[in-house]
Amino acid sequence: MAGDGFNWTQLSMSRAGNFPPGGYKQYTAEQVREKGAMWVWHTTFARSIPAVITGLAQELSDELSTWDVDTMRRKWGQKDVMVAFSPDKYFQRGWLIDNKTGRRLRAPHRQRMLVDSYLDEVLAGRQDEHIAVQQSPHRDLSEFGLPNSPPLLEDLVKPTLQATNLWVATPPKTSVLHYDWQDSVLLQLSGSKRFTVIDPARLHTAYPCVMQMESYVRVAPGVFETRIVDREIDNFPLVNVSHPDFERFPLFKDAHVMTIDVPAGAALILPAYWYHQVESFAEPGKFSVALNYWFQGHSLATRLYRTLRENVFLNCTLPAMPGELHPCRDSRLRD
Repeated sequence: MAGDGFNWTQLSMSRAGNFPPGGYKQYTAEQVREKGAMWVWHTTFARSIPAVITGLAQELSDELSTWDVDTMRRKWGQKDVMVAFSPDKYFQRGWLIDNKTGRRLRAPHRQRMLVDSYLDEVLAGRQDEHIAVQQSPHRDLSEFGLPNSPPLLEDLVKPTLQATNLWVATPPKTSVLHYDWQDSVLLQLSGSKRFTVIDPARLHTAYPCVMQMESYVRVAPGVFETRIVDREIDNFPLVNVSHPDFERFPLFKDAHVMTIDVPAGAALILPAYWYHQVESFAEPGKFSVALNYWFQGHSLATRLYRTLRENVFLNCTLPAMPGELHPCRDSRLRD
């Protein structure tokens, strides 16, 4: 894959010319079947350009889009999944604790449970917590009747596959702006997703930062405490992409931001290091169900953006200077 005929100068100097109208590629499953997985590689991952492939998961979508709670319970009820609990629809969020402590990323409470138990929590309909099967890792998705690699893209993904994850949610559910270190193929099996993405060639405009992590601990339904996690995280920026505060973050005016809607039956090709915020949607009584496959494509673009991100961080774990406001303080504009 490294021999993709692309060079550093072309990547950095002619970036704008690589994007089609609308900002991302739009393919069909028929095109992929005709031209092959490596054509997808050369036209998307190698150039760090997202794409939507309609119909790639259409057969699965036609079935899962009809599922309600009873059907999911009958089909998957005894399957084990990772479930996340959050006091609001934002399942991760950065907070300034105080001027001395700095900023922390709050992660949701996570625990393994049967799909049966997850559905019981959904049906409880609590207003003081939000629940989702979030980034639930599975070595063998066939036990769910799902593919272990994306259709027609097996040759691209399988050699360096890192993880396969199941996602199930009822709206509202938002994963706030962040990037992943691996290339990704997402299959939307029911419901839909809206991705708000930022081109990593202008990664600095989102104000990348390093934060200490803390985690919610669910001590009772709707009741959460927080616990420090011995880990720093660097893939969540300071900018709020839903309500950007241009006074605080003037560089964001130069960000290349676009919105990508992924309907049921479609796939999203998302190269590494693209910041993305994800909103999940579904009809009443139905679910947003998706799979994603993370793999290491090792393109020149990925190596370039890995180098870039290592040189533009703001360290939000440090205390503020005496008498000064913390540079990682919360924005005036919040959701």
